[in-house]
Amino acid sequence: MRGLPLLGLVAVLLAGLSPAARAEDLVVTLSTREVAITSTYTGTEITAFGLIERDASTIARIGAYEVVVAVQGPAGDVVVQRKDQYGPIWLTDSRQRYSKVPLFFSRLSAKPIETITDENTRQRLKLGLEHYLPADNTFKGREKEAFAFRNALLRLRREQGGLIEDSKAVTMIRPNLFTARIALPATAPTGLYLVNLSVLSEGVPLKTVQAGFVVRKVGFDAFVANSARTDSWGYAAFAVLMAMLLGWLANVVFRKD
Repeated sequence: MRGLPLLGLVAVLLAGLSPAARAEDLVVTLSTREVAITSTYTGTEITAFGLIERDASTIARIGAYEVVVAVQGPAGDVVVQRKDQYGPIWLTDSRQRYSKVPLFFSRLSAKPIETITDENTRQRLKLGLEHYLPADNTFKGREKEAFAFRNALLRLRREQGGLIEDSKAVTMIRPNLFTARIALPATAPTGLYLVNLSVLSEGVPLKTVQAGFVVRKVGFDAFVANSARTDSWGYAAFAVLMAMLLGWLANVVFRKD
């Protein structure tokens, strides 16, 4: 009889050590892992394919699955300048430098993000565009000016193609099968891009996975860019010689005898 409590304790421990049933899982693949930039590059599109898997022992969900994709490119410094008119001349009135700002950010979904989940969840998953802007302590006591500069930064990034919101880029082919179109503009910076894919149901995040791809220059463009970084004097001499050669050719072609 004394062995029964011991056997019960062993059974409880073994149950605790047994793997728990999985809930939703997400399998993702990208149409390419590398984007090559050449002199004829005008932009491209990458497709993410996703499959939502669920364990047979989990309870079936009433709500449909929703997918939100956030693509973040390499970070860099961005300077926002504000100009004011002094008489007939426009001069720079003030400027603000933002460090480590993603030079490309794209948020993709099948419908407006506000209808998928609430603000707290978007902030936790960093799905809001404003969450990728660094906090700036230089505007203490000047909240209106900080708000104006941040809005200007978002507007400029949108105009330059570095900030994209597309609520029709995700297509649910089946209830658990989807595709997401990631559009890269001609101005896409080189470097590593991280793709975060989140699955939600009734506003509740279920699973997030990360994939990535690289944008890099190839061919003669890559040679010129690498030379400019590693051999500045040689690059400058080459640029001067090319300018002289082009000038001489123009003089020969358009010379009037």
